[in-house]
Amino acid sequence: MNLSERLKELRTEKKLTQKQIALKLNVAYQVYQRWEKGERQPKKESIENLANVFNVSVGYLLGETNIKSGSEIDEIMEKLKVPRQQRTIQFAKKQLIEQTEEDKIVHLYNSLIPYEVEEEQALSAGRGEVYTDEVGKEVVYWDKDIKHDRAIVIRGNSMEPDYHYGQIALIRYQSYVDINGDIYAIDDVERGLAYIKSVYVEDDYIRLISLNDDIDFEGNRLFPDILLPRDENTRIIGKVIEAFTPIEKV
Repeated sequence: MNLSERLKELRTEKKLTQKQIALKLNVAYQVYQRWEKGERQPKKESIENLANVFNVSVGYLLGETNIKSGSEIDEIMEKLKVPRQQRTIQFAKKQLIEQTEEDKIVHLYNSLIPYEVEEEQALSAGRGEVYTDEVGKEVVYWDKDIKHDRAIVIRGNSMEPDYHYGQIALIRYQSYVDINGDIYAIDDVERGLAYIKSVYVEDDYIRLISLNDDIDFEGNRLFPDILLPRDENTRIIGKVIEAFTPIEKV
């Protein structure tokens, strides 16, 4: 309920005319009439005077609450017996906690950052993911704004526990490895596969290492190192600067 509707409701409850309210406020009748019609907005001082005339809080007058005044709550509490007072206070505290959490969620959703993710692309956290030239994109959301060049989904679990299946890898273009062991997106051009791996540059090869060191029943690593030749068929797409799980925007 907005201000103009509240004014009309309160005036009607008190069985007063617009002229009588205007007289109490010491304003012209036409001025109050415009307030009640919603044609003009009273200034802060006038809103406070209106609240005093109608014996309600400013918040109630502005439609921010349905509690007319603090005295209304006090009157109700005084009429309750002590056990009911305690239950009422506990209930009110619970309501306040729930409202605070809801406000946090609303704030989160309103501040989410959109990321365009390449639909047909994927970075393998396993044994290789097909890499195409498709450029279709979908939008996902996260609560941090990270500068990047490309956003690509991760498939597989060889980079757990740091990178998980379904997360979005944010990549900054970089055609070289500056620090061995950092995480990069690598394109195996000859096989049409792409990886997200910890990368080490050796004399003749680029070694791709998985973070997941799980082994099978024979004691062999589930995700052994991958060696790619240091030639035109191995392309460093860029450094993975961040990875995140999208937040669903409702």
